[in-house]
Amino acid sequence: MDINSVGIVGSGTMGLGMAQTMAQHGVNVTLVKATPGSTDKAQATLKKSLERAVSKGALREEELEGVLGRVAFTDQLDPLADCSLIVESIIEDLETKQDLFRKLCKIVPAETILATNTSTLSVTALMSVCEARARVAGLHFFNPVPLMSLAEVIHAFETSDVVVTALVNFCRRIGKEPVVVQDTTGFIVNRLLTPYILNAIRLLEQGTGTIGDIDKAMRLGASHPMGPFALADYIGLDVVNAMAQNIYEDVRQQYTATPHTLTRLVLLGYLGRKTGKGFYDYTQQPAIPNPDLARPVA
Repeated sequence: MDINSVGIVGSGTMGLGMAQTMAQHGVNVTLVKATPGSTDKAQATLKKSLERAVSKGALREEELEGVLGRVAFTDQLDPLADCSLIVESIIEDLETKQDLFRKLCKIVPAETILATNTSTLSVTALMSVCEARARVAGLHFFNPVPLMSLAEVIHAFETSDVVVTALVNFCRRIGKEPVVVQDTTGFIVNRLLTPYILNAIRLLEQGTGTIGDIDKAMRLGASHPMGPFALADYIGLDVVNAMAQNIYEDVRQQYTATPHTLTRLVLLGYLGRKTGKGFYDYTQQPAIPNPDLARPVA
């Protein structure tokens, strides 16, 4: 099963990252903005990202226009009918994703592979709304997609081995190292990573260490490129919160429950780097630990 053209639904950070990576490896991509309206912002963001790649030597300047030319932008699903693989990367809400899959099943041929880039939702639950279930799988990339080498290929309950093999081969074609994972909430990386971040928050709440010292300890003592609080801010605290809730719903273990501090930050809209404040305050240069979190938790 050859994958010659790819449709991506969702033009946010992950969708654009996937489109850039695939286009840089010679794959034609149709990128669908999930909500109606102009795609100008998405096009400008992709071009800016490619220009950064040129400035860092990751892309030759003469290749830039060719890569851009391999990505077609639209806000309609119909142009996806000719794609051999479609990857959805929309909001992390099961019903919304299921509704999208129902629509895609009416548009694309039965042999088209339908994949989800979900980080923690059940691929089998998405598969359940399709008639041709064997062609549904998970294809989970990591942010930033052009730089992160891992891709998780998720084998859901009725995913065919042919589809899994096709996705593994495709990942290698676009420069990724694939691992095959059974459909377990959080898969491999987030199933291990989310409790790690949650436990760091509990250490903070218990007064075991400060934000800065806990991050430093994991950077220097475990050779992590960034500590758990910097990582949570980078991922987005709303995303971390959603992953924690999904995993907790599955395992019902206290170590996966959301700590009060994370809940409080999300409620206030402090989501990390993207909002300027989370566990760190990024309005300061260099960023400093959020001073509000130095106070004891009630």
